[in-house]
Amino acid sequence: MSICADPARLSPDERLREAAAILAVGVLRLRQRAALPAEQVPEIPAESSPDGLEVPSETVLSVRVG
Repeated sequence: MSICADPARLSPDERLREAAAILAVGVLRLRQRAALPAEQVPEIPAESSPDGLEVPSETVLSVRVG
């Protein structure tokens, strides 16, 4: 998987390969986790939100002009 500073410069085939690589890494991680015995599965920290996303207490909108 390559790292491109500007994804807009990727060709459609390169974007497809990047997306496939990201998904493949996720599938491998899921399989590795499923292969662990129950006592070795890492616990989710208590401070994590239930859906795994960090949501700020205040929503701030930013708009670029120009």
